[in-house]
Amino acid sequence: MDYDLLVRRGRVVDGSGLPSYVADVGIKGGKVVEVGRLNGSAARTIDADGLAVAPGFIDHHTHLDAQMLWDPYGTCEPQHGVTTVVMGNCGLSLAPVKKGDEDAIVKSFVRVEAIPRFALEQGVKWGWNSYGQYLDNFEGKVGINIGGLVGHIAMRHNVMGEEAVERTATGKEVQQMRGLVLDAMEGGALGLSTNRNERHMREDGKPVASRLADDEELFALCDVLAERNGGVIETILGRNKIEHFKFYHELAKRTQRPVLWQSLQHRWAEPNLWREQLDAVEPIFREGYQAYGLSHTVPLVRHFELKNCQVFDEFPTWKNLMFLPVEVRKQAFADPATRQKLRDDLANPAPTNFHRNWNIVRVEKVVQPENEKYAGKTIAELGTMRNQDPLDAFLDLALDEDLGTVFWNSNNGGDIDAMGEILRSPYVLVGTSDAGAHVQFGADFGYCTILLGMWVRERQVMSLEQAVHKLTFHVASIFGLQGRGLLRPGYAADLAIFDPKTVNSHEPEWASDYPAGSKRLIQRSVGMHYTVVNGTVIHEDGRMSGDLPGQVLRGPLYREQKVAA
Repeated sequence: MDYDLLVRRGRVVDGSGLPSYVADVGIKGGKVVEVGRLNGSAARTIDADGLAVAPGFIDHHTHLDAQMLWDPYGTCEPQHGVTTVVMGNCGLSLAPVKKGDEDAIVKSFVRVEAIPRFALEQGVKWGWNSYGQYLDNFEGKVGINIGGLVGHIAMRHNVMGEEAVERTATGKEVQQMRGLVLDAMEGGALGLSTNRNERHMREDGKPVASRLADDEELFALCDVLAERNGGVIETILGRNKIEHFKFYHELAKRTQRPVLWQSLQHRWAEPNLWREQLDAVEPIFREGYQAYGLSHTVPLVRHFELKNCQVFDEFPTWKNLMFLPVEVRKQAFADPATRQKLRDDLANPAPTNFHRNWNIVRVEKVVQPENEKYAGKTIAELGTMRNQDPLDAFLDLALDEDLGTVFWNSNNGGDIDAMGEILRSPYVLVGTSDAGAHVQFGADFGYCTILLGMWVRERQVMSLEQAVHKLTFHVASIFGLQGRGLLRPGYAADLAIFDPKTVNSHEPEWASDYPAGSKRLIQRSVGMHYTVVNGTVIHEDGRMSGDLPGQVLRGPLYREQKVAA
């Protein structure tokens, strides 16, 4: 056979941003070998007439570090054309780890990424120490390609133990962490991630370890990447402030590595911030340094109950209540004096991510049939219907239903014109899916298919070619993923084959497919016909093949080590 797989008559959107064209694509040995008018024989042929044939999409911001250990596809990633994922974001990784420190890492994943503890306890079978050993664990066992960033939190615990969440590091400890960064990079890490988000805490209420790091420590760790000329630096500083850009500029200039910061999108609480952010980041690029803002393609939705909620973590009284036992919490919600404190929290004029707008928050699902009339109503409408203040109506409905009422909220992404400008910006890296995290609050696997459906086809804010470039070669270039992101001879045969006229995402739905039968939200797609990983069709019209052709994609320092060996 001339080809293992031959894709005929598709419209090739090759990831470069150049105009698309009709052609056949010949694949052999896991790589694209020819593109054009092909006449050879093939073990399998796909008729792609009327379909777009693009490089596989790269989801660069996931928290699949644990899920990939029990779910080799990172479900639902392939259903949306994703063939490669990057784990270890926001300072959170499962390595390096010392025996006995595992639970310290779990505490951060449980709270920051809202992954059920029992799923992590049953699904993560520890057996590695270094970051390279963690990656080794996936060789030959994954259906999609994976890479990862080494997390600052794990490195602090590795060196400092439980004191990592209590104090700054000594000079000696910083040097030890620098050694861990180098070891992780030589083991295959694609870069380093850190986290200074003041809202991010562990399950026990203590701050995540990286929040205790001072600038001297952080810059010393990032200097390792500069000294070895490899890797990206991903950071989250919490609520976005224009003064952060001085830090981004200094870090990008000092290391000359790509800096990825979170996040750039329209926010209801600060509707002009996105424009100020674009204006602030432009001089960094003008001076020749890279500091990419991360953005999503849809409003970042959170589905929550008052049994399990992080929406109000910026407000002291609300946050403290959420750490109380449920029965005590219910008593507090019913107490008039406590309600006044909750009301005072929301009345504080200090800037927050939560918009404080009861016309946005709505009732998504009720428990009791007699409350069905409230489903779909905003909290403001709920208050009118019950002749109550919105806050009282919100709390009373939840108490009536034993805190089982499901509410819907989005803090951002609702201004179409603003989001169109953000998504088109060359300084923006599209995609903060957080796949693998917040599994009981939301599902954002579908940012790629939403970009192609909502923003390209329906709203026409960019061309199909520009969108595919944003999802493929743009990401591969920044992360140094050699041989990925373009549909060209010699490149890996990772493909997304879809119908531009129908491609989109479904609304999230519940599934019970996590360890111990725990529930999570998933998101399916429409119009994504085939997903091909290293020449093997792993997803076809909603069905997974069971094949595991994925590869562990390691960074430049690992490749240097292999060449030297």
